[in-house]
Amino acid sequence: MLCLVANCSVVEWRFILNGVGAKYIKYMSKQKFKSKGGFILASIGAAVGLGNALRFPGLCAKYGGGAYLLIYFCALIILGIPMLNAELALGRKFGGGAPKCLESLKRGAGRIGWASCVNSLVTGLIYAGLAGWILTMAIKIAPLAAEAHNLSQNGIANYFFDGVLKARGDGVISGMSPLVFGGIVVALCAIFFCLRGGAGALAKAAKITVTVPVILLAFMAGRGLLYGNSATALRALFVPDFSKLSSPELWISALGQVFFSLSIVVGIMPAYGAYLPEGTNIFSCSLIIAAADFFVSVLASVVLFTTLYGCGLQGEIGQSGIITAFAVYPAAITQLFGGRVWLNAAAGIAFYASLAMIAIQAAVSMLEAFVAPFSEAFMIKRGRLAALVCVIGAGICAVFATTAGAAAVEISDAFINFYNILILGIAECVVFALGGKKSVALAGEINRFTRKLKMPEKFFGISVRILSPSVLSALTCFEVYRLVTNGLAFPLWLQICFGWGLSFIVFAAALIIARRALSPVPYKFRKPLKSLKINKNKA
Repeated sequence: MLCLVANCSVVEWRFILNGVGAKYIKYMSKQKFKSKGGFILASIGAAVGLGNALRFPGLCAKYGGGAYLLIYFCALIILGIPMLNAELALGRKFGGGAPKCLESLKRGAGRIGWASCVNSLVTGLIYAGLAGWILTMAIKIAPLAAEAHNLSQNGIANYFFDGVLKARGDGVISGMSPLVFGGIVVALCAIFFCLRGGAGALAKAAKITVTVPVILLAFMAGRGLLYGNSATALRALFVPDFSKLSSPELWISALGQVFFSLSIVVGIMPAYGAYLPEGTNIFSCSLIIAAADFFVSVLASVVLFTTLYGCGLQGEIGQSGIITAFAVYPAAITQLFGGRVWLNAAAGIAFYASLAMIAIQAAVSMLEAFVAPFSEAFMIKRGRLAALVCVIGAGICAVFATTAGAAAVEISDAFINFYNILILGIAECVVFALGGKKSVALAGEINRFTRKLKMPEKFFGISVRILSPSVLSALTCFEVYRLVTNGLAFPLWLQICFGWGLSFIVFAAALIIARRALSPVPYKFRKPLKSLKINKNKA
């Protein structure tokens, strides 16, 4: 026991001094995936998000189809898989979330880990809001399919934002949709039940939220392939337009998308790595996760291309996932089976149900990145913390059900789920670069239970410590230039409320949490060390 105490971190000493060390260690030891399959499913659920289903196909359309797929696939191997392995190995080696792991690599880097966790907390709430929108569309798609013959294509496309949300571009709150808010509450309830049970609940939830959407997407792809011009759609998706390779924007977008698609540099994978069962082959698992993530992205692209080409809407394919989900897809789904309204309605309900599962799973993963280290650092029961997050989250997410909801989602998603992640990704890669021997030793942790197929150590070091920060830095510079040049199509006060100001709150909250997590316990609250019942003879 003394050996265990001697190796405790500053945070763990707080619990030992409070006389709850043994209880804390026993509590954390329960948080393990019961099987490798459960871990893989949960990790795939964390990696596969709305970006795979909605944004990725739009990027393929914009950047030459197969040309984008080719660059993305190469980036997945060179950048994505090494970073995924690094974070999983980091979590298993140091047994904690991003703050503890980064602090173990480099003193003071725990603050970066907490920033990632708080940022993921806000991102998870944004996904909860989107899940509420999607659940609302699952309810509204049937009556929309019935009324479609009386509506123009533009009327169908604007049905959700104008008819349901009554969104205003100026960001003024002049009303709230009770149906949308109800959808958000239902989504948060589902998120709570997934979060409160720890690793076991995450694995069980992933069995549904991963397998069911894939089956439904496969069904939609099958329907799309029955259209007469499906061959044209597939050529547009898979045949490379090599003239696009001269565009720097294509390269930067494809390289950067890998980090967003695999949910790395956001604090999720270290937490999942800490839940790994003993003897798990990290490298082989990471290959399965990356392959599944790529497969779902391609499957979703097949669905989008064949469906929209078949419905004559190929000109509507864009890179905005929100527009695709709530404006483009409704127009396509309402004519999916021609005049057979009940089939269109059934397909629409199934499609939006699958999107809702993907959104909820993404939200659960993001919130887990915060809940796991926070409950560990402050010794709060997971169920209580998950309930608190969801209840407070319902109050925050209420804005997404108002007339300002569309503006709030677009701005906050751009800052929190894009710009902040770029900054945090660069910071995490710098920690890896400065980690010295500890960072290099992660390759040994990755290969600890491998047999034949292993992660090459030199390639791993170059990718994680040099290539990844270089790519993220280039993408950040490009996005800053585009932001300064083009700006955002929203009033400055809206950008401050949901963009710049929200980003500041994330980093300020992270610094406060990091300081509190590392602060010593006041003497008057300490209990004698004898409460640990250390056996002096054995010591």
